[in-house]
Amino acid sequence: MKDNNYLCPKCKGYLNVGGHILFATKTRRNHKGLLMLDPTVGEYKYKHHDKFNLEEGEMVEFACPICKADLTSSNRKDHAMIWMVGIEDNVEYDLYFSKIAGNQSTYLVAQDNIESFGDDALDFDDIYYE
Repeated sequence: MKDNNYLCPKCKGYLNVGGHILFATKTRRNHKGLLMLDPTVGEYKYKHHDKFNLEEGEMVEFACPICKADLTSSNRKDHAMIWMVGIEDNVEYDLYFSKIAGNQSTYLVAQDNIESFGDDALDFDDIYYE
C-alpha cells in the first residue's frame, strides 16, 4: 500500500511525495506545522519539525497543503478523510484516520468493503453510522 496515490477529496491534488503523505496541521494550542505521515495504512510513524510537537490525546486539525481545505470527515469530527487510489487495482478508497494524537485507528472503505487498522480501531459501522 506504500506505492498508492493519496489525494485531497476537495481539490484532487496529490498529497504523497518522497515516501510520505503531507498535511498542513494545527493543534488546539494553535501550533501550526507540516506533518509527513507514513503512507503504509496501519503504520503510525510521522515526521515533523523539531519545534512542532504533538501532545498525546490532543486534537489535531488536518488540512490539504495545496487548497487548504479542512479534511475533517463529514461523518465523524474526530477523524480526517482523504482518498487513496490503489496502484495495482486503480480502486478509489475513502481513507479515514484519527485526528487525536496517539490514537491508532484507520479505516479503508470501498463500496461494501471496510478494513480497520490500528490498536484503537473500533467497528466501523458503530462509529460512522451512529
